[in-house]
Amino acid sequence: MSEPIIHYFFVQSPWSFFGFRRAVDIAKKHNTTIIHKPCRAADVWEHGGGVPLAKRPKPRQDYRMVELKRWSEFLGIPINLNPKYFPVDEALAARTIIAVQDDGKDVSQLTETLMGDIWLRERDIADPAIVREALISCGLSPEYLENADLPETAATYDRNSQSARDHNIFGVPTYFVGNEMFWGQDRLDFVDRALG
Repeated sequence: MSEPIIHYFFVQSPWSFFGFRRAVDIAKKHNTTIIHKPCRAADVWEHGGGVPLAKRPKPRQDYRMVELKRWSEFLGIPINLNPKYFPVDEALAARTIIAVQDDGKDVSQLTETLMGDIWLRERDIADPAIVREALISCGLSPEYLENADLPETAATYDRNSQSARDHNIFGVPTYFVGNEMFWGQDRLDFVDRALG
């Protein structure tokens, strides 16, 4: 088995959304695991010099929309360029993913569902009812929603965010194969090659 893919992401990142299924498929292709590490945007941006979208200069904001549309068409992955619930407080969704993962379950379907709730279905992932529905639709117990508020779950979220800082991550998605870092969903071909 190849080395695992370590995947740092924000639940609400459109770029993480574009890369998510492809990264999971690359892991399957190479018969390896993918370890998902949701982390806090504020921690990553503070450490890496990033700026929240609303504080970026208008030319950068405008070009971001061009790139989102371009990549959506290129990948054949639909996306709502102006979702109703973005930006959103993703802490509950991220901690719920962690709670499921801490129980040894695969979180790929749940993560993809929550991302799709933002970028496809105009649903507010800060709403516990929406996260609960996502759990149920993925065949997972809604009790994980309660586990999301446990101190140990919050501690894992903190560790993921600190790990992102320790690895000098400055944006998402970021993938690691061994010690080699790949920033951006547009680097997934290199992830594939690193595993080959």
